Amino acid sequence: MVRTTSELNGHPWVGLADLDCEGTVPPNARAVSLYAADGTPLGSGIYDARDPRAAWRRFSLAEGVDWSMDYIVEALQAAIARRPEEACQRLVSSDADYLPGLIVELYQDVLLVSAETAAVEAHLESILEVLQEGYQPREIVVRSDSAQRSAYGLSTDVRTLSGNRLKGYWIEVDGLQYRIDLLNTGKPCFHLDQREQHALVGSLCAERRVLDCSTSVGGFALQALQQGACGAVALDVDPMAVKAIGANAQKNGLSVDALATDVSAYLGSCEAGRFDAIVLDPPATLAADAAALAALQRQAFAIVPPGGLLATYCRDVELSAQAFESLLAAAAAAVGREARIFARTAQPFDFPMLLRLPQSQALKGLIVQVE
Repeated sequence: MVRTTSELNGHPWVGLADLDCEGTVPPNARAVSLYAADGTPLGSGIYDARDPRAAWRRFSLAEGVDWSMDYIVEALQAAIARRPEEACQRLVSSDADYLPGLIVELYQDVLLVSAETAAVEAHLESILEVLQEGYQPREIVVRSDSAQRSAYGLSTDVRTLSGNRLKGYWIEVDGLQYRIDLLNTGKPCFHLDQREQHALVGSLCAERRVLDCSTSVGGFALQALQQGACGAVALDVDPMAVKAIGANAQKNGLSVDALATDVSAYLGSCEAGRFDAIVLDPPATLAADAAALAALQRQAFAIVPPGGLLATYCRDVELSAQAFESLLAAAAAAVGREARIFARTAQPFDFPMLLRLPQSQALKGLIVQVE
């Protein structure tokens, strides 16, 4: 029997130090029922001492549930049934869909599947067969290249289920075309979790001069222009992203000034008032650096004129939405500015957030009008 020595308060992850295997250590990547110190059952989860986040990750509140293909198929079907009928969206979101380590995304008629753990890898070929049969996509791309896989001693690769080469192709999201290349990990990809934010921020940018920072494929800039912005500059440190923005803009008949440059350096040289709408959507690696994120926010507050718009986002799973808001408030105060909160934003419906798993909320954001 595996017990926990800590007070979980319903959290579905348990660290190795908080587990008591009572002399019999279960094999890695297997389903194990967990019990409180008093014997109360806490559900079934994957045990894997190699997991860098949690040695036990719950996938069912019931005890004695096996991590079998019967369970996986049922959970897959339930996750997909919760999604609306959209051409581009996330269909399975790991722990938040009770399938820890499995991510499935739909890019029009192609599925992108990522197996992050040994427990998912053990059933991956069967999972792919189920997805192929049930969804009948044009192709399935298997991205077994996440950094987490190294902890389990798993190999990394990117392949198609058919074994054929998949060329880059165009997808449509909210009336705009974007070219993606799912097999080429060196090229930027459209961020599905931000597609609602592209449209929302774009709707607020009519007749504004827009600066889209860390833009990837240009979603914020293109939506702003489509909805009446009078001009847009898109920044990304990756030259491949700048090329992608240019191609996307041309395909949509729009004009974006795309620059390959460091965002902080550009903001530092930008005169106040040049842009009256700024979007900060830094990559997760930068967003995890609170000091760097706060510095970007201070620079943006110093540039935006009164009545201007600042939309700022963070993907650090360890930084709560409340802490992120406090970070933004401190940045405004540091440069003597005030702002009204227009919207507190989070992930779309297809990126579900479990109430008792704060780590399932990666994306959080604030849209403010600067005074």
